[in-house]
Amino acid sequence: MLSYYFVYGVKSFKKVYGPKGQAQACPFCHKVYQETYVKFRKYGHLDYIPLIPLGSDLYHFCPVCFYGDKFDKQGKKAAKAIIKDTTPPTTNLIPCGVHHVSAKTWDLFLQDQATNEVIPIKNGITKSEYKKLKKDRFYKHIHEIDA
Repeated sequence: MLSYYFVYGVKSFKKVYGPKGQAQACPFCHKVYQETYVKFRKYGHLDYIPLIPLGSDLYHFCPVCFYGDKFDKQGKKAAKAIIKDTTPPTTNLIPCGVHHVSAKTWDLFLQDQATNEVIPIKNGITKSEYKKLKKDRFYKHIHEIDA
């Protein structure tokens, strides 16, 4: 007898819009940069096939400390207008990683291309923590250096 099990649940998809809008000071770290916008869409799935849209959430984050918040309904409308703006970003932060081979640790920092300022994010972390930070901060590519 052949039996088949259905797999169902909720899956979230993210879209990173990058730095948008006017540069403003972060209330947490007090750095002045454009905020990063990220949209999460939730779908109900059956056998890992997204079928039923369950809504979406729009967030904005500071690119340095990742302090951010979810938009409410009124803020979402204003944020959508900012996201549609096609002007090039003024913020140019490049994520960089330093691999200390002898200690088997990693350092993660951001380099501002406009001012050449180096902003440390985390120092002395393990490879798994480094990978998790890369995923949590939506970095596709990190310029890595062996030290």
